[in-house]
Formats: sequence, C-alpha cells, structure tokens
Amino acid sequence: MQAIGILMFAIALASAVLSAAGVWFSIRLMHRVGMMDVPNERSSHSVPTPRMGGAPMVVAALSCFSVWMACQSGGSRPGIGLAGCLLFAVSMFLLGFRDDLSDLSPRFRFFVQLTGAAAVLALVVPMSLAVRIGSISVPVWAWFPASVLWVVWMLNLYNFMDGIDGLAGGEALLASIFFSGVFALHGEPAWAAANLLIASAAAGFLVFNWHPARVFMGDAGSAFLGAFYGIQSVVAGAGTEIPFLLFVFPFCNFILDTTGTLLRRALRGEKWYRPHRTHWYQRMTAYGYSHASVTCLELSGVMISCGAGACFLLSAGLAGRVALLPLLAVLLVGTAFSVGRYGRRKGVNDTPEPP
Repeated sequence: MQAIGILMFAIALASAVLSAAGVWFSIRLMHRVGMMDVPNERSSHSVPTPRMGGAPMVVAALSCFSVWMACQSGGSRPGIGLAGCLLFAVSMFLLGFRDDLSDLSPRFRFFVQLTGAAAVLALVVPMSLAVRIGSISVPVWAWFPASVLWVVWMLNLYNFMDGIDGLAGGEALLASIFFSGVFALHGEPAWAAANLLIASAAAGFLVFNWHPARVFMGDAGSAFLGAFYGIQSVVAGAGTEIPFLLFVFPFCNFILDTTGTLLRRALRGEKWYRPHRTHWYQRMTAYGYSHASVTCLELSGVMISCGAGACFLLSAGLAGRVALLPLLAVLLVGTAFSVGRYGRRKGVNDTPEPP
C-alpha cells in the first residue's frame, strides 16, 4: 500500500485541478475556433457542444504521472510494461486527436490501431510467456493474436460508448480507482499511480461533462482511455500476479452493450459499422430517461461489476471465479431487457434503421 500516500494524493489532486482548468480553457477555445459537435439525427444532444475536452484530461494525467516518477526511487519507477502501455495509449490519443480535427478513414484508423497494438505487445510481453487466465495457461500462438484483437476492440468500444453525458468519464473514474486499489494491494506502485492519476483527471473532466454537458470527450480522450485499459489488461495480466479476467469486470456493461448492439445490427442486415443510436444507453434516453439517470444506472452497473471483481480476487476456488462473470452478465443483461420492455410498453419506436 506504499503506492498510496500523502504525496500520491497531492499529485492526484493536482491532476484533477489541472484537468478541470484545462477543460475549462478548451471550452472557450473551441467556442472561439468553432470546433463544435453539431447535433444530427444520430446525436444524443440537442445543442452545439465543444468537443476535444478529453485532450486536457489526458495531458493532465500524463504530466502529473511524470511528476510522480520524478519523485520516486529506482524501485518504484515504471518498467517496460507500463511504459509500453502509455506509449500505445498516447499514440492512439494522437490518432484520435487527428480524427477530431478531420475525419480519418475507418480502414486507416483500424490499420494503425492493429499494427500499433501488435508492435507494443510484441515489444513488452515476452513471446515465450504463457499468459494466465485464472489457473489456465494459454500459449503464445493463441494469446497473441487474440490479445491484439482484444486491445483494438476495447479501444473502439470505449469510443462507441462515449455517447451521453458523463458516461465515458464516469467509467474511467470508477474503473481506474478500482485498478489503482488492486495494484496497490499487489505491491505495484507505478501501475497504481498511473490509474489513480487517470481517475483524478477524469474527475476534473466530469466537472464539465456531467449532464448537461458543456464539453464532450472527443475521439482523442476516448481513444487514450480505451487503448490504455485494453493493453493494460494484457500486459499487467502477463507481468503481475493479477489475473487478466480481473481487468474485464469494470467494463462488463460496455462490452455487453457494444457487442450485443453490433451483433443485433448485423443480424438485422444493417450497416453495423456506421454511426447509429441503437446502443442500450441510447435507447434508454429514447425511452424517456434523462442523461443523468442513464449514466447513474450505467455507473451503478460498473460499481456492481467492480464488487464482483473484488469477489473474484478474493475467491480461492476456480469454480467460484468462473461463475462470477456469467452471473454478472445475466444481471446486467436482465436489467437491460427490463428497460427495453419498459420502453416498448411506452410505445417507443424500436424499428431498425434502413440498411
């Protein structure tokens, strides 16, 4: 627990303040230069709103992490695993920033994401290593391509779920606090510090992103978060005593919503890769729930998922650990279907978009 001390909390407070100040400044700058997210038929907002608020959030977290590193002795400095994760996340942040300025081709983005994830994983994870999933060891020929796809999927699903006020920022706040505590308990101060500073920067961003949002995160911020969480789960799962599956729990609602929605659209013959408003959280707002209510419901699911993750960590038996994820999925999916039934009773249109 030495990772969490007075100095760490002081730097975390600075991260939150710097993030909030940077977002405040970015709002005024975006208004001045006209970089606004203008509502369209697929938007969940009704007035033009500045975007790219995630950029100062990321800068605040990285700057404060640099300060924390400068204050550490050699034993607490991040190893190549964490450095590689941050390098990948920053590269995806820059890609997202460029996409915020001018839309990039989806194929180009996917190519850069795929090659970047593969290169970083090959660099920081020994190719001779067998990754643990619970007590099961997975050989490199199986885990490496699956890990690359997992990282790219996490990167993109985080972007997909950044669609209503406070959701992506709130997820970052809760997930990073959970991860920071887990890393601290396992004697991993650098990982704990990185996650705590991301959480505090997300808190500063939420000051202006909570409903009614005065700024949106943008692709830069969501790409950084999705990339970091995705690659962290693989690298830390391989290089620490923390099992990979623990890193999945806080994102169960994001994973279920995005995966289920895309499968549903594909089965309906829709162009699943195009922008749409049929994610579960978007349908809940269509059913009449406010952004704040939907976000609170989603974040309640995150807290339940983190609680399940804590039970997973404390559980000694493999059977109990394996049972937790499907039980959690049933709970979250059951809640989603209950909301859907409510919407249909209210006569909300739930017909598919034209292909």
